[in-house]
Amino acid sequence: MSFDVATHSEADTIALGKALGPVLRDGDVLALRGDLGAGKTHFVQGIAQGMGIDDVVVSPTFTILNYYENTIPLQHFDFYRLEEEYELDDLGFDDYLESGVTVIEWSEKFPDRLPDDAAVVTIEKTSPTDRLFHFDFHGSRWQAVENEVKKYALSH
Repeated sequence: MSFDVATHSEADTIALGKALGPVLRDGDVLALRGDLGAGKTHFVQGIAQGMGIDDVVVSPTFTILNYYENTIPLQHFDFYRLEEEYELDDLGFDDYLESGVTVIEWSEKFPDRLPDDAAVVTIEKTSPTDRLFHFDFHGSRWQAVENEVKKYALSH
């Protein structure tokens, strides 16, 4: 199942993520795609807020992974600076996928390492403030998330 949702500000992008946060489950993987400045980190900030995480969420561009402790932890990866697939093995990447909510910025760098049922979210900058989120859900596990995205889209 795939569909699009438009946001019109940074606050909208955060709100969209916040709508998803409460329905994400242990083991969910969101693969984010989009150019620099597309709003990937703002989206993750909203997801964290929706999950009840109070920490300041920043892009893990230089650290590769930011881990936020929670009832269901949030694992925020950024593949931007990774050059070779073996670097994922050095991080123990596959072990993280077994639990928690995993969100990956620049996931398109290593598409073969994503689980088959990962949700792919492509973010397109359509103006300085407008974004188009293209959600591509694989499998029935995403039904609750899909419903929240649709509810958000209808109310905005």
